[in-house]
Amino acid sequence: MTDATAPTPEFLVAVIPAYQEAATIADVVTRLRGTVPGLAVLVVDDGSSDGTAGIAAAAGALVLGGAANQGKGAALRLGMRAALTREAGFVATLDGDGQHRPEDLPRLLALAAPDRIVIGSRRGAPGQPAARRRANRVADFWISWAARHPVADSQSGFRIYPAAALADLARYEGRARGFSFESEILIDAARAGITTAAADIPALYGAALRRASHFRPVADIARIVIMVAGKLLARGMDPVGLWRSLRPPGQEKRDAPST
Repeated sequence: MTDATAPTPEFLVAVIPAYQEAATIADVVTRLRGTVPGLAVLVVDDGSSDGTAGIAAAAGALVLGGAANQGKGAALRLGMRAALTREAGFVATLDGDGQHRPEDLPRLLALAAPDRIVIGSRRGAPGQPAARRRANRVADFWISWAARHPVADSQSGFRIYPAAALADLARYEGRARGFSFESEILIDAARAGITTAAADIPALYGAALRRASHFRPVADIARIVIMVAGKLLARGMDPVGLWRSLRPPGQEKRDAPST
């Protein structure tokens, strides 16, 4: 979208899943509200015991959750459902640990569209730990294959979802509680005609963060690969999807060879 048609605060709601983020959540909420004045910010407290909920509320966020820890996927879905009840046309998501700069949200807004999920991509930015970068590239390969188009930085939680991509959140209940939800929804959305676009953002790690990431490169990527493999097996490993996913970005809409 151009700036003239980018989502306005009345139609955009931000969702921040948060677990033990007392050190950073106020700064994230304050900066986000300052970047997009009038933006509704929903913080989903995923069972924190460090005062995250109260700090987020004091910073101006609407706080949801607060029960036992359910995992990032479950927290995101709770926030997304709440955003949709507010008639959001688009839902922005970002992490509460300071890994994403709220000031970069306009970069994502500039690409938002009703048939597109925008991902804040760190692939071209320096500073990402080597193990994390390798794990993310593995996930990108598999998710792009199942989604039938190139997906950049599939593990970035800084995104803008159109409401249409969130129309069937109930299908994920009882599973996809952790990081795999953010991968699975990209595949399911693509199969419904909602593809992805990448907005370049910095990679913030190390001293820029106040705590270690909850993401576990080996265990979490293994779960994601197993999930994707199940979807591919259901399609006979989808060789056309692999062909489409390996094409340079911008060419994925060309006709594919017949199966």
